Amino acid sequence: MTPTGRASTSPAEGCHDCGEPLNADDRFCEACGMPSDLVVAAPRKPEGARQACADCGAEAVDADGYCGACGLRQPHGRERVELTVTRDGTVSAHPAPDGSAAGISDRGLRRSRNEDALALACLALPQPVPAPGGQLAARGSMPQGKTPTERLVCAVVCDGVASAPGSEEAARIAADTGIATLVRRLSLGADPENATRAAVTRSARAVAGLPGSDHNSPACTYVSLVVGADTVTVGWVGDSRAYWLPTATTSTNPSATSGTPAARRNADEAEVAGPGVLLTLDDSWAVRMVASGELTEDAAFADPRAYLLTGWLGADVASVEPHVTTFEPGCPGLAVACSDGLWNHLPEPDALAAAVWEEPDGDPLGAARRLVRAALDAGGHDNVTVALIPYPPASASASASASASASAHRPPRPPTDPAREPLS
Repeated sequence: MTPTGRASTSPAEGCHDCGEPLNADDRFCEACGMPSDLVVAAPRKPEGARQACADCGAEAVDADGYCGACGLRQPHGRERVELTVTRDGTVSAHPAPDGSAAGISDRGLRRSRNEDALALACLALPQPVPAPGGQLAARGSMPQGKTPTERLVCAVVCDGVASAPGSEEAARIAADTGIATLVRRLSLGADPENATRAAVTRSARAVAGLPGSDHNSPACTYVSLVVGADTVTVGWVGDSRAYWLPTATTSTNPSATSGTPAARRNADEAEVAGPGVLLTLDDSWAVRMVASGELTEDAAFADPRAYLLTGWLGADVASVEPHVTTFEPGCPGLAVACSDGLWNHLPEPDALAAAVWEEPDGDPLGAARRLVRAALDAGGHDNVTVALIPYPPASASASASASASASAHRPPRPPTDPAREPLS
């Protein structure tokens, strides 16, 4: 999973949005107008590359990553991935001292490979301004540098379903497709909720097209974030989650510089501006039973079927219903997207916040490392992936931050309809 530069197109490729053939030099699809050149962070494998076994040296590594000579599962660079978004919008695999967003995907301690996937992107878009006659021009159509700009930071986290073959590829394809679709739609002026729905739908279609049997095809979960100057928009299918964690600040009582250690600890306290919030509602059997009124919460989560998925991306699901919600923070904080390898160990917002603000240094990558370390220290039985995006985005003006509502957070809008049953 490495950052990639501008993608080149060939006559054999089609528009990612409508499928119309593209020429090598096309920057836009002539049929639908979607841009074809994107800069995103996602996994890539060089075409035509011959891989030698890391152990015996034989050039006999198959498509699944195993050496045909000695049987070793090859390391592929995704066991541990760290990505940062710098303040100028560049996505890098190297730590950035001025990182404005970050993500980590780790294999964990017990899995043989990492079946999670992570992608980040950052856009600086001209804001709409009144055109003659009072109409608003399309945001994406305005020349850069001649109007105020808005920064949008996006993240996609996908978790391959371990019981389905090919799910490592499913997660990679879903994250790649999701972030690319978000970038395309947002750059052309789509609002974050519509762009998020399109990204989930496009990712579901890409995963459903992967080879597999009708009842055991590649599958993954999906969660995305779009963080702007005023809102945090979340989209998801499955049980990968998103959280909101208000920023912790340290207040010091200058008069309490002496006394017992306990008194000094009480004088220097981390204060959180409001509680953390879980922004998503799992597509799981227990959640469905509780929502339908068939079982109480205690009874549903005590059942062995509690955490069975009722929604995912894959060819063996009847239909994909994207869940989308928009959250309006009332203060600075962090939007968090993660796979169940993290939240299984730290399910409550307070537990996540305790790890994040253990060192309130304002470094998203450092916070992501602390979260992953907490999951690994708790057992790390699954792949662990997390993306952190500070709110407001780094380029948002101080006035935009100050204008955020000081009232209590608006609760997220959970899905109102239960998830569709998968095909049996």
